[in-house]
Amino acid sequence: MPRSYSICSSDDEPCSGIENLETPAVVLRGTERGNDAPLHRRVFLEVADELHRYGKHLRIYYDYWESLGKPYGEFFTWLDSKGEASGEPLPDLKSCPREVLDHDTVLYIDSFDATSKYALTISKDSRCCDDIQNIPRFLNAKGEPLRTGRDKGWIFVLRDDVLYAAPKITTVNGRTKQRFHHSSFFGGKAVASAGIFITDDGGHLLKLYPHSGHYRPGERHLHRILLYLKKHGVILENIEVDLQQIYHMSRELTGTVGSDMTKTSKLKKVQNLYLLSGDTVESFLSHKRRMINSGVFRQVHDILSVKKLPEDEKQCDSFPSSSSPPLRPARSRVKSLLLQVNSRHRSRMVTQD
Repeated sequence: MPRSYSICSSDDEPCSGIENLETPAVVLRGTERGNDAPLHRRVFLEVADELHRYGKHLRIYYDYWESLGKPYGEFFTWLDSKGEASGEPLPDLKSCPREVLDHDTVLYIDSFDATSKYALTISKDSRCCDDIQNIPRFLNAKGEPLRTGRDKGWIFVLRDDVLYAAPKITTVNGRTKQRFHHSSFFGGKAVASAGIFITDDGGHLLKLYPHSGHYRPGERHLHRILLYLKKHGVILENIEVDLQQIYHMSRELTGTVGSDMTKTSKLKKVQNLYLLSGDTVESFLSHKRRMINSGVFRQVHDILSVKKLPEDEKQCDSFPSSSSPPLRPARSRVKSLLLQVNSRHRSRMVTQD
């Protein structure tokens, strides 16, 4: 059965009024094949818009439309047609002028032939290596080494076991601006992983950042790309991986302005990197997944929950229920749970032997 996705699932950010938006069908395409990273709900307006205007600007207009009581009952009808048809001007906000809204779009590719031009291969052919022998490197669709530069890097997505990468650029033509983002590769369809690569001039991978505002990759998506790289011969100890999101590191900065005023700003992700070697990150995520699947974290949670019981609950054996046997004191239950954990561990070890 295909996995269902909620527009407001597993994220701390408020929905900002878009929680009732219908999920665009394209967002879930490919999830049945293991591409379980759909676009974040905050991009749904951008996906649903026929012109694919930049989502950040659309949300400003959406919030204003809600504050008016949702006139005409449909956002894009209000935004683009009804008012003009009745002789009224189209909505135009000072916080985001109409000209900015209409001329700032995101490219959504709807042709696989066009997307295939961004496909990468990982080669271990020593004949094409000048300085470092037998170390896998990334090649573009033309067979040339992927040179991202050491500053910004290139954005990538993994889908159906194929990597695609391109520079994150904004093309300006007069007043028109078109952006190339993670959602551009497959026109908003779900992917298996997303982020940023940094390579040297020989195409050797140096750094990997699981950064994507459109897909918001989590631990399993980072783990998946690391396993993919490992499977294709990339030596993970040679690359650095950013873990700021997994470690929930704050990007906020608070400074003093004047005598008693404070001002809070937010660092960009690339200014707040927490880098560890790829093999360390892969090992950590693999062990964490193993512990989750074996129920260890659940057992630890149960033990900690018992330890934190209030004093009156710890003395539960003083007030037995008439319909059930007396409960053991907390210390006794902790000991019992620990024995269960040890017993299960020993049984697994015997089975493995």
